[in-house]
Amino acid sequence: MALALCGDPEVLFLDEPTVGMDVEGRRRFLQEIGDLGARGRTIVLTTHYLEEADQLAQRVIVIDRGHVIADSSPAQIKARVAGKRITFTTTQQTDENMLAGLPLNSQQVDDHRVRLLTNEPEAVLRELFRRGVEMRDLEVSGADLEEAFVAMTHHEARA
Repeated sequence: MALALCGDPEVLFLDEPTVGMDVEGRRRFLQEIGDLGARGRTIVLTTHYLEEADQLAQRVIVIDRGHVIADSSPAQIKARVAGKRITFTTTQQTDENMLAGLPLNSQQVDDHRVRLLTNEPEAVLRELFRRGVEMRDLEVSGADLEEAFVAMTHHEARA
């Protein structure tokens, strides 16, 4: 990084720069990159860590199968995904009946952590409460950049 910056470049190209970094090093590095951008430097960052792109980028370009499918701010790309994300932890055994019939765009259950994407968060929560589902650490938020990316690049498997 020091070598890349010693010439005070106007443009900096970084390819997956935080792979393998420890947490503190990664945070410090991202802060430095953000500071460079704030000082007027252009940074081209390729990453699979979409939370980094969301944190740092003013512009995100999504390429799918060799074609540019999005070229916007992170907020504009996230706005393409309809719905809200509901996440919570439950102490109950999660089974297919707990989420059956709910108006969901997607669902993910890992052990007792539940992550749902829906256009009707109020209706989903009302029904989960009616069903007596115990919830802790409940959060309702907009879709994140990763969910937007997956929605834009998802391709049905071909038989």
